Amino acid sequence: MAVTSTSPHSAAAAINVDGLPNFLRRALRTHSAVLCAHAFLLRRGLLLGQPVHAGLLLTASACSAASPPAHVLRLLLHHLPPPLPLFSIDAALRALAPRIPVSALLSLFASLLRSHHPLFPDRFSFPPLLSAAASAASPRLHLPSSLTLHAQLLRRGLLFSAPPHAANALLHFYAAAGRLSSARHLFDEMPFRDIASCNTLMTAFVGTAGGIDAARQLFDRMLLRNVVSWNVMINGYVKAKRPEQALEVVRWMAAVGVRGTGTTVVGAATACARLGRLGAGREVHCAFLRRFEDDNLLVWTALLDMYSKCRRVKAARTVFDRLGVRNLVCWNAMIIGHCVYGEPGDGIKLFHQMIRSGNVRPDEVTFIGVLCACARLGLLDDGRAYFEQMSTTYNLKPTFAHYWCMANLYGSVGLLEEAEGLLQSVPEDLKARALGGLLALCRFRGEWEMGERIALRLIELEPNNNAHYALLCSVYAAAGRWEEAHRMKATMKERNEKFSPGYRLVNLNEIIHEFRAREKQPENQEIYAILDDLATRLKLACKENVQNDFGIK
Repeated sequence: MAVTSTSPHSAAAAINVDGLPNFLRRALRTHSAVLCAHAFLLRRGLLLGQPVHAGLLLTASACSAASPPAHVLRLLLHHLPPPLPLFSIDAALRALAPRIPVSALLSLFASLLRSHHPLFPDRFSFPPLLSAAASAASPRLHLPSSLTLHAQLLRRGLLFSAPPHAANALLHFYAAAGRLSSARHLFDEMPFRDIASCNTLMTAFVGTAGGIDAARQLFDRMLLRNVVSWNVMINGYVKAKRPEQALEVVRWMAAVGVRGTGTTVVGAATACARLGRLGAGREVHCAFLRRFEDDNLLVWTALLDMYSKCRRVKAARTVFDRLGVRNLVCWNAMIIGHCVYGEPGDGIKLFHQMIRSGNVRPDEVTFIGVLCACARLGLLDDGRAYFEQMSTTYNLKPTFAHYWCMANLYGSVGLLEEAEGLLQSVPEDLKARALGGLLALCRFRGEWEMGERIALRLIELEPNNNAHYALLCSVYAAAGRWEEAHRMKATMKERNEKFSPGYRLVNLNEIIHEFRAREKQPENQEIYAILDDLATRLKLACKENVQNDFGIK
């Protein structure tokens, strides 16, 4: 009876040379199989003068997830005789790009340029290099190398040839590196553009301040769009704080019959949350249930956040309780929902439930919600304990939002001096913002001396900000100190400068959103929002004092 062997070495020996390429193409699925096949080819002398065999072996090694990058590099540079087929070199570059540092990948590319035939590289050799540089932690650091690749593409006539894979990869790198002008110039020069080209430039536009309108112009000019194009516009409008237009794009997308993805649902739910539109949010929820079978934690988190912001915290909790898997973002969204929009005590209970689960550790966002709950409930001792736990137990550095929540907690129980002292301890770059917030926080209750002290400190921190001078003038006027008010008004007139944007206390919801979405806040309004509130309350206090002086009750 014949003995059948299943090893790659025996299988390769059992076939003839004509069938060897097909075997190398289909049978080498593991790293051990690649090693056995390599040994067999060396033993039989089937590598020298056989670039197809060498190329298929290299491709098999590159495509095997178990093959270490070092082995692929050794095959490519030392063990396989050149010239290797272009398809195998390109496959190796694609496989190595996400697995080795960008600098090592560029060094490999330089070595291949020196050692292989003049046909290398082709248009498919450059995209892995440029994509790896664009995906790096700091794409700008690889700008010199990418400019060299740009020059290589131009010199070899590969940049503007169809299909535009290389040009798209270069376009993506310039966008990731923040070189929007270079990306736009390259896009304008491209004789062949596809949907990916337009999507890449639109993504670059929406990633810059004020670029959403340019992205919309490009979107409107596109003859063909895919779901990525629609998602870029929807989430671009959400990021630009224009949720109404995001929903308009969602409705347009549905009208033309384009089937959305999970990213579409997240963008639509976020827009509904920003607008507080519960009805539209429920429609998004129903559409997700009808059209999607797979669970998507990101979508569920966006939906429960939407219900929370629409003041339907019980509905948000129902969504949360039905989740089989929960990550930190999901826990935070529900804790914030209770602490800010619902019953703050439930948020504190959920925080302790998360700690007991042992699956996730709280982060800065978690403690924003917990401290906000303490401020709403007036739990001074608990708030102090949680604030201390941040650094002692979880090694988290308090940010402006945490200082603000603690100051709000002090203010809620009437400890205004403690609130001022706490905000004085924030880092210098945030101090003006913190002190400006204190003006709205403490309501002053007739304590114009504290208003004067804070306004003078603001002027010391930002002497070129005329809004602070206007604030101090209004403090004096509201307190009836007309001599100081006229003197400050004369000082402002002498400066003869335009008011620069001042600092106001950003609404806590916006602070939470800044930490959750990691997005930049919109430009702060001038300090008159604080000023008006301050003046109104001080005037009321002054009127009460006058009435009491005349014996009016």
